[in-house]
Amino acid sequence: MSTPSAESLRPVTDDEVARFVTDGVVHLPGILPSAWLDHLTGPVDETIADPSTTVDMTALSAGLGGTGDPGTVDGRFLSGVDHWLHHRAFAAFATTSPLPAIAAALMDAGRIHLYEDSVLVKEPGTVEATVLHQDLGYFHLSGERICTCWVPLDPVTVDTGAMVYVRGSHRSGTVYRPNWFVTPGPLPNTEGEAVPAIHPEDDRLTHIPAEPGDVIVHHAGTLHGAGPNRSATVRRRAVSVRYCGDGVRYEIRPGAPTKPHHADVRSGDPVVDHPGCPLVWSRPLGSGR
Repeated sequence: MSTPSAESLRPVTDDEVARFVTDGVVHLPGILPSAWLDHLTGPVDETIADPSTTVDMTALSAGLGGTGDPGTVDGRFLSGVDHWLHHRAFAAFATTSPLPAIAAALMDAGRIHLYEDSVLVKEPGTVEATVLHQDLGYFHLSGERICTCWVPLDPVTVDTGAMVYVRGSHRSGTVYRPNWFVTPGPLPNTEGEAVPAIHPEDDRLTHIPAEPGDVIVHHAGTLHGAGPNRSATVRRRAVSVRYCGDGVRYEIRPGAPTKPHHADVRSGDPVVDHPGCPLVWSRPLGSGR
């Protein structure tokens, strides 16, 4: 399969940049060429069919005292990470799709490094919600230019597991303890404050339904989660890609899962081009800031 174009269908607007800065999240409708969705569909389905490449979050929830039934075929929440390291289609999407340039535009970055990618699938009948969490607590990074691009492969509604965000929560400056995603309990041996409880009527909460071709981008400090998939027939498949840019440094966080290349760095080291965290976009010479 040939690699689709690196050009987005439209530019990121000034209003969208402003919304990202203010809210810590922005919905970009109709920006990703459909060829990239076609490029990912087969690899995503192959990935979730291979239990060695994903974690069954439904089974994890059951083991932590949740309501999931790990014996069911349908109704599973499956998640995996760092597929780009082992699969050409995911590597192409993370490194040569429009996403790095989109991240650069929103973060006003002169260069963009790939941190990781993730597959997130909620099959019809999945009862697990993704509890509120903050990406930064899992990332061994510090700085302002860190974001996640969330890309749906299926139409996503509130009933099928739309993303939910706490607008403006990235401005707190707090790095919260990472949790298990399916329960609010923090990971063992992590440090800091637990993610605060947010009342369902809090006016900062916003659900964002999305269509294939849309991209939702949030700051690494923004609290977010997602609902269960209550549909009996509609899948909710998504790929997220996490990037960092200028001024970002490594910050090794106790208890958070590490990557192999983290053995080569120390807290305070600047993020530079590395096979484990490659440079995937840089501003063309002479283009200005």
